[in-house]
Amino acid sequence: MPFQQLPKSQWTYRRTPEWGEVYWFDFGYPVSRQKSFAGVHPALVIANGRIILPGTTEIVPLSGAEHGRQGYQCHVPVLQAECPFLDKDSIVKVDQVYCVLTVELPDQYFIGTAPPPIMRRIYAELLRVLGADKLV
Repeated sequence: MPFQQLPKSQWTYRRTPEWGEVYWFDFGYPVSRQKSFAGVHPALVIANGRIILPGTTEIVPLSGAEHGRQGYQCHVPVLQAECPFLDKDSIVKVDQVYCVLTVELPDQYFIGTAPPPIMRRIYAELLRVLGADKLV
């Protein structure tokens, strides 16, 4: 599903972003000379306002699988066959967590919901990135 920019006056909020949902999100412009994530990409909701600060949502970006680095563990592959709403094989960049305002995820930018097996893979890697494996 290709991204189609809409004026904010046309955004609606009948749904609240939930864990596992994917939305189009504008990550803005690069702010440094080093490679940084920017532009409009799918974003996966990993926490919502019932868990964190009300009115905010935590997301991680998705990018095309061709941008993944071989052996880089912080990129979780997601095949289009596993998530038919994606337009291509992708990677979830769990090392890049963003806390955004929920109003930046309107109904019109909803893409789909990742199934639980994919979310388990993503959370396992997210916990490793956060160092939870050192707590055992």
